[in-house]
Amino acid sequence: MIDACGMETGQWLPVLETLRPDVRRTVLVSGVSDPSERTALLHVGFGDVLAATTDIDELEARANRLAQFAQCLPRRRRIGRLTLDLLAREAFGDGEPLNLNPREFALIWRLADSLGETVSKESLIYDVWRMGFVPETNSVAVHMSRLRRKLAFVGLSGIIETSPNGGYRLNAPGTETGFHEARTSARSAAFAGL
Repeated sequence: MIDACGMETGQWLPVLETLRPDVRRTVLVSGVSDPSERTALLHVGFGDVLAATTDIDELEARANRLAQFAQCLPRRRRIGRLTLDLLAREAFGDGEPLNLNPREFALIWRLADSLGETVSKESLIYDVWRMGFVPETNSVAVHMSRLRRKLAFVGLSGIIETSPNGGYRLNAPGTETGFHEARTSARSAAFAGL
């Protein structure tokens, strides 16, 4: 929850910089008197935005609703040109289906859970294969190779990296070439209307 009472429009950009969009959708902002500013904050992805005069019971009900919402899995995740659809259990590169098998989809979905962070082979085996031990096979490497080939087919080669310790990391396309700066610029442009 953010108490925005007394915050001016220019103060929102640093707040946006610290909150990823998936986190922002679970944040309740209170104390925003101007309806157009509340609308703008909803448009940039905050979960709920309330005026300063909101009753405490309403505030509690809205906060509880957002807490429940935070426990839900998103149906789709968009990572640059890559879209993951949980219901269809498919990934798309610029709208083109990758035709993933169930394990390939589970691998990329799991990597997307920790976007930009290295996920160990042990974690992948536990989370994707549901095994409590690491077998003496190269199953993860084989599935990762197939997944990378399918990603390369739609122009998304290189977004899955192998770390020296054997883990894997899913990077947003363009991370190594100024993705953060581009995202910051896009956020600034989206929030310029406040």
